[in-house]
Amino acid sequence: MRKTDSKWAWRRPVMALAAALVVLAALPFGTAQQGQIPLNPEVSGDIEFWHFWGSPVRRNAVRRVVAQCQAELPNIHVTETFKPFGDIWTANIAAVAARSGMPDVIVADRLQLPRDAADGIYQNLGELAEADGVDPAAFWDFIWDQTLYEGDTYGLPFETDVRVLFYNKNVMAEAGLDPENPPATWEELWAAADALDVWNEDGTLARMAFFPLYGNVGADLWAMANGHDFVVDGHPVVDDPAVAETLEWMKRWIDRYGGWAETQRFLSQYGAAPNDAFMAGGVVMKVDVAGYNSILNFYRPSAKLADGSTANMDWGVSLPPYSERPATWSGGFTLSIPTGAANPEAAWEFIKCAASRPGQVSWARDTYAIPSDISAARDPVLMADPAWGFFVDAMEVGINVPFVPAYSNWIEQLNQRLESVWTGDVTAAEALSAAQAEIDSIIQQNQ
Repeated sequence: MRKTDSKWAWRRPVMALAAALVVLAALPFGTAQQGQIPLNPEVSGDIEFWHFWGSPVRRNAVRRVVAQCQAELPNIHVTETFKPFGDIWTANIAAVAARSGMPDVIVADRLQLPRDAADGIYQNLGELAEADGVDPAAFWDFIWDQTLYEGDTYGLPFETDVRVLFYNKNVMAEAGLDPENPPATWEELWAAADALDVWNEDGTLARMAFFPLYGNVGADLWAMANGHDFVVDGHPVVDDPAVAETLEWMKRWIDRYGGWAETQRFLSQYGAAPNDAFMAGGVVMKVDVAGYNSILNFYRPSAKLADGSTANMDWGVSLPPYSERPATWSGGFTLSIPTGAANPEAAWEFIKCAASRPGQVSWARDTYAIPSDISAARDPVLMADPAWGFFVDAMEVGINVPFVPAYSNWIEQLNQRLESVWTGDVTAAEALSAAQAEIDSIIQQNQ
């Protein structure tokens, strides 16, 4: 992980990132210019590729990558199969356990890859990667590190993401706020909400400025933005004053909008894109992954203004507002080979093709997912979009949460207690104390 330093201690993230873009674009990439990983077009076979990208944008995008790789590997036939996000990995685990029915290639969750590797779900690709000259330096450090278990990679990084603030410039301008300077801090965010919130005559909410749980974001990111590091010396730490302060800040937003039940009622009026709360005008600012930009580009929503008029929405992007430090984080996925796959040789050739620069650039152009290959992320065609340079530079302030072998899913001990905090049934301090006690107990049992 590239650590943040003083150059990120800015007050206006967009201005600083724009300046950083000029510097970073001029830097030589050296060995990070991975380009195309060498392929062996003589390899043949039929492979099945499982993924969960079923939206119109992403299904077409993955088919383009498959078609591109089949042109490069004419003796390999790829069947791409959509599996729902909630089912794909459980179905694969069941197939591996049954030693039948697993795909040859699967999109694997990078954050859980070391745990699944330890459980024997995926094949070790370390020797194959070394033999074909796959260069770890081509990827962001933390991305490559997350593919490793006991020093070997179990998947080539295919894409990553980064969480940013999307905001409706039209509505901000109408409310008298500067649309080029969105809130950068928690204090500024609260002040902006005073100008952006709209209430009906009966006292119900008509428009919500911002909600810390709407979008692709949760308490973990906000605690990082409040200066908290969740894993210290290899041990998860949730019972900490910075986390308690974060949960109390989030609870203030819930109370601002009438409580947990009322916020859920308001947001339940909206659905998926193009009728989500941001596109439909119910929420002015939301934190989401950079890929949300492709959805906005696809639907080109209208901005609904308070005077009843509409206009083509003009949206902006910035880093999530922070309290102590600018922070974001990146999830993402690898292409991996399940244990017991029928045709691992052909699967490896396909993975190399899709995960090298041409495959990643093709995917990114359609989806706005960030390539995990650094040079691909700065492809000139991608950089033609002014927002793209911001997304890539935002990767430099990402905070990686290290893998904890003794308890990989420790964050769920926190997450499963949060609704009780939002409803007011328990205090933040009580929830954090209980979560920490359970985390400590499970780690002690597993060591």
